[in-house]
Amino acid sequence: MSATRIMIIGGPGSGKSRLALRLSRLLDIVVYCVDEAVHDEDGKLRTNSEIDSTVRSWASKHQWIIEGGNSRTYSDRASRATVLVFMKPPRWLRVYRVAIRDKFNLSLLYWSFKYDEFFGLKDEMILGSVGKDIATYTVRTNKDADELLRILARKKY
Repeated sequence: MSATRIMIIGGPGSGKSRLALRLSRLLDIVVYCVDEAVHDEDGKLRTNSEIDSTVRSWASKHQWIIEGGNSRTYSDRASRATVLVFMKPPRWLRVYRVAIRDKFNLSLLYWSFKYDEFFGLKDEMILGSVGKDIATYTVRTNKDADELLRILARKKY
C-alpha cells in the first residue's frame, strides 16, 4: 500500500488539519483543505456545485491529502484514496479545541457538539464502505496519530 492519496475526515476540532500538515511534511504530498473550497478570495460563500467541483478536481490528481467534510464528495474521494483516516477524539476534546481555536464562536461550538448526530453516521458509512485495498484508520488520541505517522513513514520506502 502506497500512501499517495489520503482522505481525512472528522468533526470540527478533531485534528484533521494538524494531522494533514504532519503527513504532508512526512510524505511530501500537498494538502487540500475542504474549508478553503467553501469561500472565494473575497470571503463570499461558493455554491454547492462550485465547492463540489473544486474538491472533485483535487481528488482527480495523482497525489493528495484532502482533509475535511463535504460529504457530497466523500465517495469521489474515497474511490481514489489509498488511505482513509477518520479522526474521532472524544466530543469534549473537539468542543474544547474549537472553543480555544475559534474564540468561542457559538455556531462552530454548536456544530462541533452536534457533529456526531448530523454527520457521524456518514463518516462511519464511508469508512465501512471502502474496498479492502484502501487502508483505513480511526484516530482517537494523539498516540494513535503518532502511530499512524510511523506506519505511513515505513510504507513510504
